Amino acid sequence: MNKRELELKIISNEFAKWQVQIENLTSLNLYDANLFSENSICDILNAIFDYQLKNVNPIIKNHPSIDLADNYNKIAVQVTSTKSKKKVQSTLDKFFENNLNKQYDELFIIILGGKQKSYLNIQLQNDFNFNADQHILDFKDLLKFINILPTERIEKIAKLLEQETIPKRKKRTESNAAKVKRNLALKKRMKKDFLRKLPREHWRYAMYEPYYRFKYYNVIIRSVDDTSFPNGDETESGNISSWFKGEFWDFYDNGLELVSNGYYAIFDKNGSWDILDWKGDERENNPIYKKVSFHSFLRIPYDFIVDYDMEPDNYIGVPTIYVEYAKDGMPYEEILCGIMGHYNKEDESKSRLTYYFDNEKRKKLK
Repeated sequence: MNKRELELKIISNEFAKWQVQIENLTSLNLYDANLFSENSICDILNAIFDYQLKNVNPIIKNHPSIDLADNYNKIAVQVTSTKSKKKVQSTLDKFFENNLNKQYDELFIIILGGKQKSYLNIQLQNDFNFNADQHILDFKDLLKFINILPTERIEKIAKLLEQETIPKRKKRTESNAAKVKRNLALKKRMKKDFLRKLPREHWRYAMYEPYYRFKYYNVIIRSVDDTSFPNGDETESGNISSWFKGEFWDFYDNGLELVSNGYYAIFDKNGSWDILDWKGDERENNPIYKKVSFHSFLRIPYDFIVDYDMEPDNYIGVPTIYVEYAKDGMPYEEILCGIMGHYNKEDESKSRLTYYFDNEKRKKLK
């Protein structure tokens, strides 16, 4: 395999990894999974097309309908992981409402992942130059353009994509022994501060519903980089916020576990499972599947936790845990789907422990 083929394979693999992560996280209905930073997309598009795009959001927070702009070539770009026609039409409508068609000659919409097969009957104004086949691009389209570039530019794009996969945090330099010692001390301190001492008669209840052990039901999870609290951080719709109120569930072997609303999953006769699309899924009423409601369990490892403040804040009235959003822009090392434990005090035989779905058996069910 020559150098050019190797670099193209790297690019293809990096796009594929991002697309899988986008699809998996979106299916959990937690957030939009817009994993690429706008700056990285900006650099990649400039490398492909020789544009002079710049991120406009630092200049105008949440700039209406566009994320990137090239004022020299009069090009505007919207970056999104939502592929629907409704999203495309909304972007165009806002583009015209803000008279950006007078400033830019072309608008491109970059879909992070895969786009729809077609976008029919898109409504335009003022004979603006927008063709869905040419101006709505996804990863496959970008690969086609990259494939015809000179080798040195392909190498540059491969490096940009590889850099994007490096965790966006400063790696601690302590030894493994020091790291283990630090995390064990944090675990001991957190359990002492967050958990209450229960009378013996409540132990069984807490075994099935572990949140009962916590002094507070909720906690503020706040990024160490957050500057917006207590206001919203104006993230794009669906993106995970730099701070949010989480609901305690339990401690697990490597950190703290929160619980969040889920939706419905389907299981086949072999125990394989998949998550239903909340917008309407044809599989929901298919008799060959068993439909089960689930919750999402969000696991924050001690390694991501920087520190915490037990003093309730003045706005929500709960403690704050400061964390690094160290995995794909998230504070979680793992997100599990499962069924919450439940204690039946009238008949303990009807109680159930928390049950986590086997991720090894998750697959796309038709």
